Amino acid sequence: MYECPNCGGNLKFHIPSQQMFCAFCESKFDPYSMKKETDTVDGDCFETNVFSCPQCGGEMISGDNDATSFCSYCGSANILSSRIGREKRPKYIIPFQVSKETCKNAYRRKMMKAFFAPKELKNPDFIDGFRGIYMPYWSYRISQKGTIGFKGKTEKRKGDYIYTDHYDLTGELDAGYEGYSYDASSTFYDNISEALGPYDIKERKDFTPAFLSGFYAETADVKSDVYREDAEELAVNVTFEKVKSNPVFRKHGIQEGSSRKKTAEQLRTDCEGADSAMFPVWFMSYRNGDRIAYATVNGQTGKVVTDMPVDKKRFFISSFLLAVPLFFLLNLFLTLRPMVLLACSAVLAVISAYIYHNELTGICKLETNEEDRGLQMKNPGRKKPKRANKQSTNTLGNTILISILLCTIPMAAVAAIGDIVVWIVVAIAMCILCVSGFKKYKKLESLNGGYGFLFSAGAVAVGGFLRLWKPVSDLWYYGGVVLILLTVVFILFDLIRNYNRLAMRKLPQFDKKGGDDNA
Repeated sequence: MYECPNCGGNLKFHIPSQQMFCAFCESKFDPYSMKKETDTVDGDCFETNVFSCPQCGGEMISGDNDATSFCSYCGSANILSSRIGREKRPKYIIPFQVSKETCKNAYRRKMMKAFFAPKELKNPDFIDGFRGIYMPYWSYRISQKGTIGFKGKTEKRKGDYIYTDHYDLTGELDAGYEGYSYDASSTFYDNISEALGPYDIKERKDFTPAFLSGFYAETADVKSDVYREDAEELAVNVTFEKVKSNPVFRKHGIQEGSSRKKTAEQLRTDCEGADSAMFPVWFMSYRNGDRIAYATVNGQTGKVVTDMPVDKKRFFISSFLLAVPLFFLLNLFLTLRPMVLLACSAVLAVISAYIYHNELTGICKLETNEEDRGLQMKNPGRKKPKRANKQSTNTLGNTILISILLCTIPMAAVAAIGDIVVWIVVAIAMCILCVSGFKKYKKLESLNGGYGFLFSAGAVAVGGFLRLWKPVSDLWYYGGVVLILLTVVFILFDLIRNYNRLAMRKLPQFDKKGGDDNA
């Protein structure tokens, strides 16, 4: 705790003024002017309180003596134990620039658009639970200097011949990158930290413990070499695009290296080092059973990133209210023969099973943390983590596209190629989905339900039998349609349930093992 030189009160970092502020006498001081005796004992360390959650083991550090009664990681209301500890100093820090009130307003604006979100996420008391936490990052310095050489190739046609010209393209490169940052905490999920970025590294400051006063911080426990290749790859991509845009190189058809590693060598890419830093994050957790949803706000830019579970009751009531008028509207314009209707429902079942299968794939990645490089590298004995897929996806656009396909593909397919061909395609597709689905299912330790594709396959098999039997009464066909559509509804229920599993995470169990002595 830093004491006010005027009245002895507790000084805390004041975001609007970017100064240390005393709430008692309203004095303000430069953070770099605040010193404690314990700060000067060891220049590489600083003294702080370490708060530990007795339920999940999560640890946060703070310069204040105020004990907290709420764990930001697991949402537990247990009183956290505290101890005095010495932590490694990061080199840089970006102080909080977004106040808690601004953070809450940004979160409220986002939640106003989330119609299906649980009402608890919009509760004012819940929103007040945002905590300011400094998250550790590694900030990489990449240089690319020297003579570079690439191959070039152009082709031109003359009559019946194609002439190919090959070139050796060389040049002098002098490029440097600073500030490519990746989180250095295994407890901070990579997909959240990447979505929160980027931070403006130009606003970083030399670290002093005074900036932590009034906030919490997570310690770094991931080595800097975990994300070094990622930072180098990003620099290679940017530089190669610049080189390729050069008029001479573009004219002579510059060719990229045979691999990303080869291109990095051609560009003389070298990581000169990684600086430890702390970046500001407003953090809040929502607990439901044994699952946790996180809401985070970039403490510098105000960008909101949040896990978004769905209120099943609200979703299905809304869907029913929308489906009833659509059903009567379609009946005014469409009349389908029972056999064609049966084939259409089978195609719907395959599409829903395919979406279900994709969700199982997403659950596997989330539960095994196979794309969280920091968490994987921290735990010895696990397989080498995969590179996270950084391609952006338009969730709303995909949802609209799937809805259109659900409505148009069945009728279009039956009308274009006939129902017997559709049944053959449906049977093959359903077999592939069942085999692949069981493989995905076995990777999960537990998944209540999870057999949506199996129920759907059984209903489609009954429909296929009716198609071969060709009963005289239409009631048989309508019965098959109802059975198949019931499995589709079941899959939709299970989709929402498992979507909430995707939108929330397992309760964190943090082992503070390993780490980097330089972090």
